[in-house]
Amino acid sequence: MTYAGGVNADANVSWQTFLSITKMFNAYPDDFESRVIGVNGGCADFADNRNKMVRAFIGTNIDWLLVVDTDMVWEPPDWQRLRDSADTEHPFVGGTYFVDNDPPAPCCVIFDDDGKANHPILRETSPELIQVSASCIGFGLIHRDVFLRSADVTNDHEWFEHGWRAQNGQTLPEDWAFCNRVGEAGIPIHINSKVRIGHLKSRVVGWNDYTAQARTISGQE
Repeated sequence: MTYAGGVNADANVSWQTFLSITKMFNAYPDDFESRVIGVNGGCADFADNRNKMVRAFIGTNIDWLLVVDTDMVWEPPDWQRLRDSADTEHPFVGGTYFVDNDPPAPCCVIFDDDGKANHPILRETSPELIQVSASCIGFGLIHRDVFLRSADVTNDHEWFEHGWRAQNGQTLPEDWAFCNRVGEAGIPIHINSKVRIGHLKSRVVGWNDYTAQARTISGQE
């Protein structure tokens, strides 16, 4: 298998993300062989920058794209576990990370019949791979066929777009707009609940923050 690392970056790449990428490349040099696709652009036009990255990836002969945002923190075994869980039956697998809400919430959702987005409840006993309707892909491994099958070639934003609305009219993030196209193409989307990535905000939000808050809410503490 061949893999590329894709990064949308601006002037504010965190040292934690830089260290995580360096450690991963050093631990698994044969996976990447310095194949890095960098797009100079951050959140100001997030959808367009995501699309630029995918176009560059599609122009290669590489099988898989690891999308990495510049506020992710991880260790080399996280990459290995994510890599080993993705295959032809699971061509889109994201790592598990959390938004810094009160309480923290997973960066993925399952839509109900009315189009309402619900976060899955995650536990230590959860299956490794959990199918979801949409996931943010700050640390996501996607096969090239996913992009080829889901592309909207009539749209300037072939995969990611701003202002996408769910069935109930709720405006959702650019990554979820992409996931909607992937789902319409009949491609399953999974998160790996054992690949637990830190999300750098005012602090690094991670699995322990999520489970501690869950225990507090349930009265276990």
